[in-house]
Amino acid sequence: MATVKIVLFKSRTYKNGKHPIMLRLTKNGKLKYFKLGDDRFNAIEKEWNAEFGLFKNDKRYRKEHVKLNAYISKKKSEAIKIIETFEDAKRQWTFKMFEQKFTVNTSLFFAYRFIENQIHVFRKNTQYSTATSLEETLSMLKKFDLEFERLYFQDIDYKYINRLHRYLKQELNYKDSSVGIVMRNIRSVLNKAIKQGIGSKETYPFSNIYGALEVYQISQLEKTKQKKFIPKEYLRKLLQVDQKEEHLTLAVKLFMFSFFSSGINFYDMALLKKSNIESEFDIEGNETHIIKFQRSKTSEGIKIPISLEVQQLLQYFELNYPLENGQLLPIITNYKLKDEKLHNHINGRRKRFNKHLKTVSQILKFPDNLVGFTFYHARHSYATTLLRKGKQVELIREALGHTDIKTTQTYLDSFGTKELALANEGLLN
Repeated sequence: MATVKIVLFKSRTYKNGKHPIMLRLTKNGKLKYFKLGDDRFNAIEKEWNAEFGLFKNDKRYRKEHVKLNAYISKKKSEAIKIIETFEDAKRQWTFKMFEQKFTVNTSLFFAYRFIENQIHVFRKNTQYSTATSLEETLSMLKKFDLEFERLYFQDIDYKYINRLHRYLKQELNYKDSSVGIVMRNIRSVLNKAIKQGIGSKETYPFSNIYGALEVYQISQLEKTKQKKFIPKEYLRKLLQVDQKEEHLTLAVKLFMFSFFSSGINFYDMALLKKSNIESEFDIEGNETHIIKFQRSKTSEGIKIPISLEVQQLLQYFELNYPLENGQLLPIITNYKLKDEKLHNHINGRRKRFNKHLKTVSQILKFPDNLVGFTFYHARHSYATTLLRKGKQVELIREALGHTDIKTTQTYLDSFGTKELALANEGLLN
C-alpha cells in the first residue's frame, strides 16, 4: 500500500537557509520526492508544522499561509486520488506512471502564464476579438499588480478582486460596463483553470459554488438600462440621407443595410460575397432570394431574405463602388489581408464608420440619446421595430423573452424564410 506525506525536505538547503516542501511518495519501501512549487514553497523549520504537513497557522511567519496550505492540501488529495485510481483498477504502477499523472506544467499554475496560453489558443482558433480583450485585461493586471507574473490562482481571491475593482473605478475611472468586461475575462480564466485541474476552488471569488463565504457579484455591474434603438421617424431620416461627403452617405447606407438585413453585424457584413446570394423555393413553389452565410462568431448558418429595400441598397453599392474580389459590400479595402490582419482591418473600418454615423446624427440634430449611435444599434432597432409592428409581437416576444439578450439574428433563426421575408417587407411603413 502506497502512502503520501507532505514534508520539509531538510536534505536540501538553499542559500537563504530554507528547505523545499515536497510530496513524499512511499511504495514497497521505496521513496520518491516531488517538489510542489516555486520558492514560496520553501520554508525554515520554525514556520513548518511537521505533524500536519502544512505551514503553521501563524501570520508572523507567512501572511499567505492559508492560501499556500490550501494548495498543499489540494496537491496531496490529488496524489491520493491518483494512487486510488491505479489500485482500484488493480494496475501495477511505477513512480514514473505516478509522476506523469501528478506533474503538470508548473508554469501554468501561475495565472499570468495560463492567461498567455489562453490568448495563444484564442488566436490559433481565429477568435481574435476574444484574444485581444483578454490581452488588454492581462496588460491592465500587470499595471495593477507589479507582482502579477508570480501570482498563483490561489492569490486571486475575493479580497484581490475587490482591490482590483477599486483600482479600476478610482484610478482608471472605468465605467461599470468596462469593469464587467475585465471581471468576466478573469472569471472565464479561473473557470477554465479549475476545469483543467490547476485552478483554485478554495479561493474562487465569483460564486459560492465551492463554498466561498464572500462573493464578488459581477451582476451588480449589469444594471438594467434602456437599450438604445432608433425610432422609426429617425430611421426614415437616415433612409433619406444624401450627404455631399460620400463617406457619410456610405456609412448610413451600410447602417441601413444592416437594419434591413435582420440586424446582421458589421463583421459578417464585411465578409459577404456575391456568391452568398442564393435562391430557394417555399412549399408553394415561390422563389425567394436570400443572403446565406455562416455567422463568424458561432458558425451558425444564417439566411436573410432580400427585401425590396435590401435589393435597392445592393444596387446602390454596385453602381457607386468598385466591388472587387467578389465582395458584396464596399467595406474591405485591402483584399490581400488574411486572418488577424483582416480582422483588425474590419474592426478599424467599423470604428471609422461609427464615427461617420456620429457626425450624421449631429448634422440631422438627433436627440442627445441617439447621437453617436453605432452599427450595434441597427440590430436592436431591427428587433424593436418588428416587435412594434403588432402582428409580429408573439413571434419576436418569444425570441427576446429573457434577460440575457443575445444577438437579434440568433433569436430569429427559428422562423421560416417566408415568415421572415413577410416580416422584413415594409419595416418603415
